[in-house]
Formats: sequence, structure tokens, C-alpha cells
Amino acid sequence: MGTVHTHPEPLPEAGPPGDAYRGCVMVLGTRHGKERQVASAFAEMLGAQVIAPPGLDTDQFGTFTGDIARALTPPAAARAEARLAMTAAASPYGLASEASYGPLPGIGWPGHEEILLFRDDTRAIEILEGHRTLSAPGYRVRAAPHSDTAETLAQYGRPRQAVIVRPATGGDPGDAGDIVKGITDPDQLATAITTAAARSGDGHALIEPDLRAHYNPTRRAVLTQLAASLATRRATVCPACGCPHPTEPGLLCADRGAPTDRIRADIHTCARCPHRDTRPRPDATTDPRWCQACNP
Repeated sequence: MGTVHTHPEPLPEAGPPGDAYRGCVMVLGTRHGKERQVASAFAEMLGAQVIAPPGLDTDQFGTFTGDIARALTPPAAARAEARLAMTAAASPYGLASEASYGPLPGIGWPGHEEILLFRDDTRAIEILEGHRTLSAPGYRVRAAPHSDTAETLAQYGRPRQAVIVRPATGGDPGDAGDIVKGITDPDQLATAITTAAARSGDGHALIEPDLRAHYNPTRRAVLTQLAASLATRRATVCPACGCPHPTEPGLLCADRGAPTDRIRADIHTCARCPHRDTRPRPDATTDPRWCQACNP
């Protein structure tokens, strides 16, 4: 998926096509080290440096565990995080990402959707690139005290993938004592399970993967891929204005021939001029698993 949002304020003159960001510093709204997944592609494709301003409280926009409620949609949260970084660093170029885990739109199977947002205030543009995958870092499991914590962590992929522990029933997400995050050590897990089980109505703890990027290798892999895709789009410019191109959904299902939300064409256009060039992707059809008619 990928969309370009334009804004009505006056646009400045464009710089040299394809070289607009060389030497620029872009700021990423994160407190979890996501700049390490984004920086390489932006340096290679655009000649730009990506940094994360220190001390940003991006958790204020919501957390996976619910200790801070998520009141914004993922695009709105990413936009707020990018703006937070841009304000902190007094930069016109901002980035942020947001992840969602659960049933994927159109197919209903559990998976991971990641978006990466880029803002450029000098050109008054915003680009949103997204990726969906059925890959997930694991699922919730119940555990009683004295469980085999080493085996449990091994199943999640310790030490690269961390886990979170909370009471299986009851508990208060806003109470720091009810949630322990970033666990990669068997002894720490055993202690957390014992404490959570004692606070639970049924004497059990709930273990789940820590979905934050710095504790989640599958998410980091998706972020790296998204950064490459977004940097490539930003390097593909309108010959007149230098603005990026969006994409067009509608790739047909191989079984039923029905349109899906998979990308069927790249649209080379921009907010500055009427130039528009639709370039179909080479794939004629897509797998039926992405078809809403096949998977209502």
C-alpha cells in the first residue's frame, strides 16, 4: 500500500530532480532505535542522514500493552511522532513508523501491518508507505509459577525477541507493577511470572511477545524493507517537479479475477503539476489469499 497526501499551502520551488535531499538531515520520531533500520536506505538512495533526537516521549501516543491507551489511528500517531521529532530538532524533514498486529484487512488472518511516514515541510508533502505480512513474533501463552522459562524463551527466539508478562486475569494496564517488558533472561521471566500470577484472579501469568522494535527482530526486518521502498519512491521523481509517485491498488485475483488491494500499477505524478504516468506492475494476477471475494 502507499499513498501521497498533499496540502494546500503554497509550494516552494523544486530543487534539482532526484538530488533534493543530498546532505539533508532527517529526524525520526522514535525512542526504540528505529533509525538503525531506516538510515542505510536513505543514505544510499537519497544521500540523506537519518537520526533520532534524544529523549523523545513517543509512548505518549499509545503503547502495545495498553498502559497508555492508543487514541489515534496508526497514520495519525505516526504523523504526531514525526512532528514531535521535527519540532525537537527544528527540522523540516520527519519520519515515523507505526505497527499494528491482529487480523489483516481483507483476509482476516492474524499478521503484522507496518507503516512508515515521511514528511517534507519544504515541499508540503507527506508520503505513507505500508507493508503487510503474516509473520508475527509469537502469540500469547498462559503460564503458572515454576514453568520452564528457558524453554518458553527459546520458543520466542531468545535473546533477540523479548517477551512481556502480565496477570492472566484482572490487573490494571496502567499499573507498572502489572506489566514487565523487555524480558530475555529465564530468571527474570520466572520472577515476573510468579509476581503476575499472584496478582491474577486465576493464579496464572500471561506471556506475550514484546512488539517494540528494539525487542522485535521480525519487525526490524519489515522496517528495513519499508525504508528501502520509501527511499526508492522518494528517489523516483516527476521530471518537472521532483515529487514522488503513489501507487494504484487493484491487482486481480488469480482464481476469480476480482480486484484486490494489492498494487497493480505505479503512478508517477505529483502535487505541483498535472504530469501523470501510470506504469503497470509486471504481475498479471495475485494469490487468492489477498482476495476479498475468496476470503470474505
